[in-house]
Amino acid sequence: MSSTAVSERGTAPRPAAFITGAAGGIGRAVALEFARTHNLVVTDRDPAGLLSTQHQASLLGAQTVHRSADVTDENALRELLAEARTVFGPVTNVVACAGIAPGGTVETTSLDDWHRVLAVNLTGTFVTARVSISSLRETRGSFIAIASDAGTFGAQDLAAYVASKHGVVGLVKSLALDFGAEGIRSNAICPGFVETPMMRQIFDESPAGTEEYYRNAVPTGRFAKPGEIAKIARHLTESNYANGITYAVDGGSTAGYYRAPHTS
Repeated sequence: MSSTAVSERGTAPRPAAFITGAAGGIGRAVALEFARTHNLVVTDRDPAGLLSTQHQASLLGAQTVHRSADVTDENALRELLAEARTVFGPVTNVVACAGIAPGGTVETTSLDDWHRVLAVNLTGTFVTARVSISSLRETRGSFIAIASDAGTFGAQDLAAYVASKHGVVGLVKSLALDFGAEGIRSNAICPGFVETPMMRQIFDESPAGTEEYYRNAVPTGRFAKPGEIAKIARHLTESNYANGITYAVDGGSTAGYYRAPHTS
């Protein structure tokens, strides 16, 4: 873990954003989006990836406090936020990005894999909210969870992932009701497929033609870039009346049945 001084001489201290899963993919994109205006508190299980994110964030003017940790480790996350508080004060924005997506039906998914997916995706989001809610109460801040379009409807061969992301959406709605009166806004972003290593893993483990099938189901004809999801996270933190939203960012793939023009 490392920390740095908070602000440059003559400037007001930046607010702090706490981001999990920040070593790559959507999490890194979110961290770098916030690095333009915030200092960062970041965590991931990948220490090398975290250092890379920290370096890129520093080029954007952000100071960082970071720790390699599992998002289900409540003590580790509390210690990280406690250190960050001494440097930055309480966090203003929290974005829970950590997630995994192994494939499988209820028949082919082992019980160990089921528990692992729910632990990272759902319990990890719960723990992230649990350890940061007191800071958000102080700052009247924003909590965002990266859910999925699979948190609003089903998907084949992703039983554990779909169940976990439905749980994330439900958790965020409860947070919005439980803490909205205290000025804490809680929202879920529900991306479709995003061009990340996790997406690549899903398609590499899927039958031939799966990637083409899903791409053809997107009216815009492409998958999202991580930075596009990060911009939605910033938008939600700046939208003071947004609370309890499930924000679909999927190119229109959940708008309804769709047949690509070149398909029969």
